[in-house]
Amino acid sequence: MSALLTTVLLALALPFTHAAPSKLHVRSSSGDLTYYHPNVGLGACGKQYSDSSLVAAVSAELYDAIKPCGRSIRVTGPGGTVDVAVVDRCEGCAYSDLDLSPAAFNQAVGELGLGRKTGTWEWI
Repeated sequence: MSALLTTVLLALALPFTHAAPSKLHVRSSSGDLTYYHPNVGLGACGKQYSDSSLVAAVSAELYDAIKPCGRSIRVTGPGGTVDVAVVDRCEGCAYSDLDLSPAAFNQAVGELGLGRKTGTWEWI
C-alpha cells in the first residue's frame, strides 16, 4: 500500500469533530432588556454609577468569561437606540439579556413601567 493511500485511509478513520462557535465571540445578540439601579452599591467593575448614567450589566456567564468592564454596547429596543458602557454583571440574566440603568432603559424601551422588553445589542 502506498504511503499516500495509507495517509488518506488513516485520515478517514479519525473521528471528525466540529466545534460549535463560541457564544462569547458573538458580535450581536438579542435578549430581554430590564433595568436596575446601579447606585445601590459598587458594580462588578468596582465603581458606583447613578440612575442617570448610560450603563448596563451583562449576564454573569458572559461577564465572567470576558470581563467586559468599560466596553460599549449599542442597544436597540422598541423605544430607540442607546450606547451604554458595561459596568456590572447580572446574576438573574440569561446569556443574551441586558440589565440597563433607568436612563438607558428609558431611551431603549420608552419607560420604566414597561419592565421587560425584547431588544437587540451589539458590541461597539
